[in-house]
Amino acid sequence: MSIAIILAAGKGTRMRSDLPKPIVPFLGKPIAVHIIDSFRKTGTEEIYLIVGYGAEQVKGTIGTGVRYCYQREQHGTAHAVKQVPEEVIRSNSTVFVFVGDSPLITAETIKKLESHHINSGASCTFLTAIFPIEFPYARIVRNKSHELIAVVEEKNATKEQLQIPELLSSHFVFNGEDLFQSLAEIKPDKDNGELYLTDIIGLMLNKGLKVETLPIDNYAELVGLNTPEDIAWAQKTIQSRK
Repeated sequence: MSIAIILAAGKGTRMRSDLPKPIVPFLGKPIAVHIIDSFRKTGTEEIYLIVGYGAEQVKGTIGTGVRYCYQREQHGTAHAVKQVPEEVIRSNSTVFVFVGDSPLITAETIKKLESHHINSGASCTFLTAIFPIEFPYARIVRNKSHELIAVVEEKNATKEQLQIPELLSSHFVFNGEDLFQSLAEIKPDKDNGELYLTDIIGLMLNKGLKVETLPIDNYAELVGLNTPEDIAWAQKTIQSRK
């Protein structure tokens, strides 16, 4: 059975909107609904939406068809995933964890991610892309054989690592039991105390679990929309596709 956990608890201050970020309009629908619709097209059995700021307004706008989990205090992306009941995570062989502000991700990309994950027998698989423009995302560190050896958040990256164009923007799929066990091992960030889901990659690699990447050609699918300028950029991207 497969489930999707969509992280959508943030306020989205940079959007400069009175609306909670997940329901800011994009191409006639709330931002988060685009990715929800993509998961529905894949046949994903259950979709869990993590809500926080303006939760009741978000629920009233998005409606039924998804399950809601509250992140009442926001302490990072791994903390958000922990709001989903333990038994739900452990009982599912395929658990997607996506951020809710990437409305350009298609159902086809999600299906490719799931297929690669299942066929490789990985504990975790995540999407990456070569970004031709700068974004504050985690860097993918590989060895000379092009094998994944680490993922480094931008704020912790060295000058050399900051030059890496292959980025991760938090679109994962996990084996549920492996996800649950590794979540408990994530330590708070030394600077802000947050629990980063990207830290789970290093934990899994250190335990000898298989972690796979799926690079995609269209980096725009992985871009999170945080400002009105981002929305305008994404709209132009959609128009150029057509």
